[in-house]
Amino acid sequence: MVALGFENGILCEVYAKAVPKLVDDEGFWFRYFYRIDKAKQVEEARADLVRRAVSGEDDDENWELGSIESSLLGRA
Repeated sequence: MVALGFENGILCEVYAKAVPKLVDDEGFWFRYFYRIDKAKQVEEARADLVRRAVSGEDDDENWELGSIESSLLGRA
C-alpha cells in the first residue's frame, strides 16, 4: 500500500472502498494523480483568464471557462 496521502482520512476511505474491489492499487493511483493533474490544469486556465481580464486581453472567446473545464476533464 502506498503511504502517500493517507494522512487524509477521506482519501484513505475511498482507497479502502475501491481497492481491490473496483480497481487495483496501481489503477487507483493512476486515476488519482490523473484527476489531480486535470484539476491543476483547470485552475491554471482559470488563473490565466483572470490575468487576461486584469491586463485587458479579454476576448469574448476567452471567457468560455465551462468549455475549457469540460474539455480538460473529458466531458466534451
